[in-house]
Amino acid sequence: MSRIDRRQALALALGAALASPRAKALNIPASGGAALIPLNYNENPLGPGPKAREAMIASLGDGWRYADGDPLQRLIAAIAAHEKVAPERIAVGSGSGELLHILALGWATRGSVTCAWPTFGQLMGFAEKLGATVRRVPLDARLRHDAAAIDAATPTGTSLVYLCNPNNPTGTVLPAAELRELCLTLAARTLVVVDEAYMDFVEPGATESMVDLARGGADVVVLRTFSKLHGMAGLRVGYAIGRPDTIERMRSLELVSPNMPGVVAATASLGDEAFIARSRDSVMADRFRVTAACRGLGMQCSDSHGNFVFVRTGMSATAFRDRMRGLGIEVGRPFPPLTDWSRISLGRPEDNKALIAALRAFKAGGPTRKVAATLPEARVWS
Repeated sequence: MSRIDRRQALALALGAALASPRAKALNIPASGGAALIPLNYNENPLGPGPKAREAMIASLGDGWRYADGDPLQRLIAAIAAHEKVAPERIAVGSGSGELLHILALGWATRGSVTCAWPTFGQLMGFAEKLGATVRRVPLDARLRHDAAAIDAATPTGTSLVYLCNPNNPTGTVLPAAELRELCLTLAARTLVVVDEAYMDFVEPGATESMVDLARGGADVVVLRTFSKLHGMAGLRVGYAIGRPDTIERMRSLELVSPNMPGVVAATASLGDEAFIARSRDSVMADRFRVTAACRGLGMQCSDSHGNFVFVRTGMSATAFRDRMRGLGIEVGRPFPPLTDWSRISLGRPEDNKALIAALRAFKAGGPTRKVAATLPEARVWS
């Protein structure tokens, strides 16, 4: 029997782990020793694409090196070419989460932030720890950002405005013209952060990226991530696009160094057009099936453009989560004030089939109370 060296052994081990349909670490233990299907974190179960996996395995021998030299510069150059901007308009972070923390640290310390609510709360939560005041503006009747209300809630002197489009947890979007007008209006008096983590899953014509504003002179930063479309949530790579002065300031506030496997995988994944198309098509097809199944069961759904659905359940999100755990599915946490809605991530096709069967079983058991016919009355939640 031939022997293999340490590097070959590591490569084989990593390749086997990456080839696994669903890593065991993602399975959440349920009572009785069974494993729940994890549909609670908006992950992409396809995982990294073939080119990203090959790049990671090839980088094992460079694991002793820091990635913030040539590997990072190659990634920045690849992103800049992809986004059609100069490299000085790109900042890379350990996921978009680090970039959200940098923006809070650099712009909102002891300041103020305006956002829709509920939305992805990482920037606002960190800003509050830094002494900021957060103005949370309720979503409109269609669970979208209320552009007029956000504008009215943002006086001169506001540190920044955070807009998540598509929004997490609702998956809703603002039409391109309305969003662009809002961004330009707000950018005349403060920094506007547009989080586009789910932009790759938007139905054609529903909205547009605001990257054209970030390419120009507007005080707008657009955030993107490799966690969703590229299936690299655990590798932690995100990036920001903005004016050179804004990006330079963001780079100066870097909180952690980038990791080598994530950097090389992201660089390779940008060029893996076949995988990107497969990933997008898979999510959009399964989102249509799951949404149709929910509505067929009489469950109200938002118009989601993410890799998840947002469903009104007829009971508290916590009670629904407990019920679904009993049916083998782990769903998302509560998102106050929409306390009877649940965010459910899309998994592999077989996971989504199991989800639909579980929802049918749930409905057969009946909700604990009748679903109200109207959405919550608009008010500001803090």
